Amino acid sequence: MSAATPASLTNQKLDSARRFLRQSQDDAGSWLGASLEGAAIFHLRSALNGLLQEVGLAYQLTSGLQLDGLLREAKGKDVVVPVLVELHDLSLQSGSWLNQLEQAYLVQFECRSSTFVKANEANLIGRGGDDGASVNVFLSKLTELVLRFREESSEY
Repeated sequence: MSAATPASLTNQKLDSARRFLRQSQDDAGSWLGASLEGAAIFHLRSALNGLLQEVGLAYQLTSGLQLDGLLREAKGKDVVVPVLVELHDLSLQSGSWLNQLEQAYLVQFECRSSTFVKANEANLIGRGGDDGASVNVFLSKLTELVLRFREESSEY
């Protein structure tokens, strides 16, 4: 049996998140629904790590899973990695889906209560308490980013 590739592991994490999210919406309002949504968030954050591993392999970067380290190493090699630049730009925007995913993950990881509120005009994505809508956005955006990275990588 061969070892799973980073791409297949990323796909598995995205699929797990999708399944947990679908199941959480079936059990919305119950303790199980909230737990399944938390599991989806964990798997989405793991899928982001998987994407970073894929990027590291594709560009022969060895800085691990930290975005800043990967960017520094790429810059040191005079290589521009579009997906890392995009992730960095998103990390600088406090309301971006990436930052909201990170905050949702930290809530789960640190076992603290969520201060998230429903979406309003100032917060277009919405966070928590929205029957999985925000987690669906995270899933959609991350999947789109992964597919775009793979498409761009296959062109070379």
